[in-house]
Amino acid sequence: MTRARAEQTRSQHLSRRRFTIGAGSLATVGLAGCLGDDPTQAAGNSGSNPDAELSVFATMPAVWDFVRQVAGDRLNAIDLVPVGQHGHDWNPDASTVEDLDTADGFVYLRDFSSWQDDAADSLEADGDTLVIEASEGIEFFDSPAEDNDEHWWMDPIVCQDGVDNIADGLAELDPDHEDEYRANAAAFNEELDELDEEFQAIVDRAELNQLVVGTHDSFQWWNRRYGIEIFSPIGTSPDDQASTRDVQEIENLIAEFDIGHILYDVGEDARLAETLAEDTDADILPLSPVETQIDGSPDIDDSVQMEPDWGYIEHFRQINLPSVETALRAE
Repeated sequence: MTRARAEQTRSQHLSRRRFTIGAGSLATVGLAGCLGDDPTQAAGNSGSNPDAELSVFATMPAVWDFVRQVAGDRLNAIDLVPVGQHGHDWNPDASTVEDLDTADGFVYLRDFSSWQDDAADSLEADGDTLVIEASEGIEFFDSPAEDNDEHWWMDPIVCQDGVDNIADGLAELDPDHEDEYRANAAAFNEELDELDEEFQAIVDRAELNQLVVGTHDSFQWWNRRYGIEIFSPIGTSPDDQASTRDVQEIENLIAEFDIGHILYDVGEDARLAETLAEDTDADILPLSPVETQIDGSPDIDDSVQMEPDWGYIEHFRQINLPSVETALRAE
C-alpha cells in the first residue's frame, strides 16, 4: 500500500478539504469537472452507505466492489467510472471530477491507466487523502498477451491480496473499526476461495482447454491459475486493432481445436467476435473483466443482462463461469 501519511486524527479525516489541481498534476489527465454536492449521483455507482461520514473513491468497478465488501456500511464507496463506461480506457473529464475535496480515501491500480498513477502521486503529495494501492505486493508477469500483465483481479486467489491491501488502508483511515474491516475482508476472501473452486471444477471436467476472445485480452491470469490457453487477435487495450494475419491465425486455431464459441468483453464492441463467429460457424458468448457496469447493453444477450450494482462475484457467476463452462464444453 502507498501511504499518504503515517497517521492522521479522525477529525482531520472528517474535515472538508480542497484538492487543488495545478500544472503537471491531474489537469494533464483531465481530472477536472465537478462531483457536485452528491458525488454518489455524479460519479456512477453508489457505495454501501451514501450517508457515511467517510467516503472512498475507487478507480474501476472491481476495486469499487472490493472496497464496499471490506467497508460494509461504515464507508461510502464510490466508483469513479460511470455506468456504461469501460474502466480500461475511461479517463476523468470535466463532467466527472473537479476536485477530490470530498474524498477521504483513494483506491487505485498501479500501471492500469496513467491517470490513476498520476492521481495517486498528486493526492499523496497533497497529503489530505489517504492513497491505497490495491496492487501493492502483487507481482505482475509477462503473459502471452502483454509484458507486465496487470490484470491480477481476474484471479480470485490473487484478489485476496488486493482485498487485504484495501482492508489495511481502511483500517488506517478509520482505526476505530479496524477489526470490522479485517473480518469483512476475511469473509469475502472465503467467497473468493469458493469461486476459485467453482472455476477449477469447470476446468477439471472440460473437454477443451482453449478459449478464443474476440475483443481485448484481459484474461491471461486464467492461463496462469487454471492452465486455460487463451487466444485473441487483439492485444490488451480496447483500442488495439486486429490485423488480417492475426484474424486468419485465430480462425486456423478455431478449426484445429474445433472451437464452437467466440467470447467477447461485454464492455466493448462485439463486431469482431461476431465476424469470427460468422466465418467459423461459431456462437458468441460474453465475458466480463469486471471493468465495466452495463445496464441493458445491446451487445449482451437478453438472457445475460447486467445489473449496475453487480459486484465481482456476480460478474463471475452470472457471466464468466457460465460462458467458460459452455465454451470449454464442461457442461
